[in-house]
Amino acid sequence: MNSNYHKIISLAFSIGFVVIVQMFATPLPVFRYLLPAFIGYLLVFTFYNIYYLRVTDQSNPWAWVRPLLFMVGWFGLFFIIPDGFWRGVFLLAGVPIIYLVELMLGKSGQQFLFNEVLLTAFSCFLSLTAFSHYYYSVPGTVYLAACFIVTSLMVRASFESVPRNAGQKWVSSLLMGLFVTELFWALSFLPLHYSALGLILFNIFYFCWALLYHSLFDHLTARRIQYHLLLLFIFTVMILIVTPWQIII
Repeated sequence: MNSNYHKIISLAFSIGFVVIVQMFATPLPVFRYLLPAFIGYLLVFTFYNIYYLRVTDQSNPWAWVRPLLFMVGWFGLFFIIPDGFWRGVFLLAGVPIIYLVELMLGKSGQQFLFNEVLLTAFSCFLSLTAFSHYYYSVPGTVYLAACFIVTSLMVRASFESVPRNAGQKWVSSLLMGLFVTELFWALSFLPLHYSALGLILFNIFYFCWALLYHSLFDHLTARRIQYHLLLLFIFTVMILIVTPWQIII
């Protein structure tokens, strides 16, 4: 496939996301209209990605799972923005981000991979903590299952270029999924705003994922551990300092 066609289609998907969300986010109840429209968008998005990877001889299921998870997390972020103006800003800012994610489909550069995983993890974890905080009618097991599935698939997709066998990649991914899910459950007992809980979960995930990623490449050193541990400590302390604590009755 001509790369220019892929650029045009990537731009169409990035603009299409804005159009669909903007069109169906107003009618009430929102989820009755917006959710089916977004699912339809995801199906077209995924089928095209599978087709593109096939015709470019890059057939790999994990190459299209990564942008799919990103889109799910990015969609969830839209609902936790309360103000209409900032929702508009979010949608406009998402155009170049979605375009870049789609344009780089099939690419496995380490820096791009790290950035994509960070964006996906941030959006998914913040959305999960927000939805679990506001939608009490949904059983907690649904959020735990969603956290485990999303984390396991996200980690497994990021490990595709790691020089290990499939069994080692799956075991590492499932253990990460189980650990993050248990942490998600434990953090829910803290009297903190959902945004603080989501950011803490994201920080700890990144710390564990980065060390595991370097370990599978046999690049893990004491200096890397110290560096990531320092980042984890600084950002977690900053979050706890600026977040007001509340009593849960």
